[in-house]
Amino acid sequence: MQLESTLKKYKFSKTAVGVFSRSGIKDLYPPQAEAIRKGVLNGRSLVMSVPTAAGKTLIAELAIVRTLLETAGRCLYIVPLKALASEKYDDFKTKFAPLGINVGMATGDLDARERTLNRFHLLIATAEKVDSLLRSRAKWLIDGLDVIVFDEIHFLNDGARGPTLEILATRIKQLNPDAQLIALSATVSNAEDIAGWLKADLVKSTWRPIPLKEGVYFNEVIQFMDDGCKLIKEERPDDLSKLVLDTLRGQGQVLVFVNSRRSAQSSSRQLCGCVASTLKEGEIKELHTIAQKILGAKTDATKICRKLSDVIRHGVAFHHAGLKPNQRKLIEENFKKNVIKVICSTPTLAAGVNLPARRAIIRDCKRFESGLGSAFIPTSEYKQCAGRAGRPQYDAYGEAILIAKSLSESQALFDRYILADPEPIISKLEQESALRIHILAAIAGGYVHDVKSTFDFMSHTFLAYQKRSSNLIEMIGSIFDFLAHEHFIDKEGFRYFATAFGQCTSRLYIDPVTAILLRLGLRKMAASHALTPIGMLHLLGCCPDSPKMNVAKSEWEKVDLFASQNLDQFVLNRDDISILDDYFIFISVAKTTMFLNAWIEEEKEETLCDTFRMGPGDIYRVVELNQWLMHAALVFADLFEMKNLSFPMATIQQRLKYGVNEELLSLTQLKGVGRIRARHLYDKGYQHLQDLKGTSVDDLAQISQIGKTLAQDILKQLKMPRPAAHKSSLYLKK
Repeated sequence: MQLESTLKKYKFSKTAVGVFSRSGIKDLYPPQAEAIRKGVLNGRSLVMSVPTAAGKTLIAELAIVRTLLETAGRCLYIVPLKALASEKYDDFKTKFAPLGINVGMATGDLDARERTLNRFHLLIATAEKVDSLLRSRAKWLIDGLDVIVFDEIHFLNDGARGPTLEILATRIKQLNPDAQLIALSATVSNAEDIAGWLKADLVKSTWRPIPLKEGVYFNEVIQFMDDGCKLIKEERPDDLSKLVLDTLRGQGQVLVFVNSRRSAQSSSRQLCGCVASTLKEGEIKELHTIAQKILGAKTDATKICRKLSDVIRHGVAFHHAGLKPNQRKLIEENFKKNVIKVICSTPTLAAGVNLPARRAIIRDCKRFESGLGSAFIPTSEYKQCAGRAGRPQYDAYGEAILIAKSLSESQALFDRYILADPEPIISKLEQESALRIHILAAIAGGYVHDVKSTFDFMSHTFLAYQKRSSNLIEMIGSIFDFLAHEHFIDKEGFRYFATAFGQCTSRLYIDPVTAILLRLGLRKMAASHALTPIGMLHLLGCCPDSPKMNVAKSEWEKVDLFASQNLDQFVLNRDDISILDDYFIFISVAKTTMFLNAWIEEEKEETLCDTFRMGPGDIYRVVELNQWLMHAALVFADLFEMKNLSFPMATIQQRLKYGVNEELLSLTQLKGVGRIRARHLYDKGYQHLQDLKGTSVDDLAQISQIGKTLAQDILKQLKMPRPAAHKSSLYLKK
């Protein structure tokens, strides 16, 4: 089936035909042709379960463009990750610009009410963002939508993100039953279940545009599934280097999947020599430029930044969640350009952006799991990693290689991963924590009003479709009792409605248990007039929405000492919250408190990374999540009229945002002036904004890390009126 003739048949405009023809595609792939035959361009809902690079996204694009050009309506493209949203936004905005399609993206603050989002023809958003808007009764977002795409629908199986995605899809079906739903997924064993639940046609295929050769390497030989084999002749001391060098000599690129961040970093160092030996002079210069960008200002660089910069100079990179987002993006962009030749990564990369390579090496098939010890990774995870093998337009085939340590293990790896089907997608909505979050949201949003209507709604979920919960109505009734007892909801006649406390909790996108703990802690502080930064930070750390930091045995004594020295400042104790009876949770919360306190005391990033065994990306992730909880605490303090807490809490919030002591808060209001530059200014005598007004550009430019351009911008900012201070009560519905 030809692309151009198909587009003309469905009356795509000449400009639209040109947009898609420029992609270089002449003939549709077999799964794409099947999708057309099943009516996706006639408005039929569809689930596409096909391998990576088999053309899922093009089908969604065709349905979106045809609908927008015919009806001038609106379309929504839902993704599970911010990185994917950014990638799709950049791609669609450029591609669809000639068609006049206005593309927008929404991944921001979860309680922001962005009514202007309906001005976009095509909106790309995370599932959490769309869900948060619906909690604010933003039914306008779903009304009038013609096409809704769920990219990576197999994230239903994710314990953290799956429940939100499932509830969102169910809600959208309820609010706009006539909309065309298109769900895209890698190959899953029970795609029929997803199609049945969504009442959609199914295209399921194992066809790939780049054939995939799966095999196991042992004793210098790759044994492939089709009984073919390949001898690896490279003279290198270790198996990984041999496999990598063999690929590079054939002008390919390599993704190496390992079981931990530490392994990603060590394996990238291990490969530096063999990769560097294949580089050309021009590539070496480009890599040095990238390495310098990774390093940034020397005073800001952490040990991880320096390690990453060093391996990149040799054409290798490591990639994991401990890196900053801009570092990960830089690595991904330059791997796509074939400047970086090898990436050593944890499997999270396989579930993220589209990053194919000639050869995907799955070095580690086991990893440490809490409570289980060393455990095999799921088959679906292997399939996700293996699916990255094969670069369209560059490779005639892709190779996914497992590494065995013995002949018997070689056969076991074939049976467990290559010959096996991925695990079925199973609803994760049955978790009590997920149910109470989403049931409160449904009540607060006005979508349900009692146990019966909630059960009726839940009967349309994937959980109910799979018939996995026989006691669902009892669970719902129990959660209603809990929400009523804790004053999240109240009853008027036969109908329940959300109280102001319940509305705030839902819109703030936090667990009701988090809200209960914040309310309890605030009341205790208001009664005792004892609010300290450490006490407030410990309260945040007790909340289930605050990420819990692992504590190694070697850290116990240090963290325990911090806890004992500050125990009198901790607002909540084991009498208030039973989980603190568990020493591992107690010490984890104490470590989180210790870290956040070091952050607001201006400890250097490198010291934080070393002391708390974390990466730069972890610092900002933990700070960002706790900053959101601090915002929630301020909203509740305003709601419960605890005026004696508002000012000191607002100060702690700003310190948490910028990572500074209180005396720098004035200076951090300046754009471009963060914690380090603010400290440099303060130490030179510029302690308040007014101190800067009498200075010159040349004087400011001489201060470390300021420079002439920023100095000019600072003086320009000082002449502008200062924005009004943020007030949390603006987020409340009175």
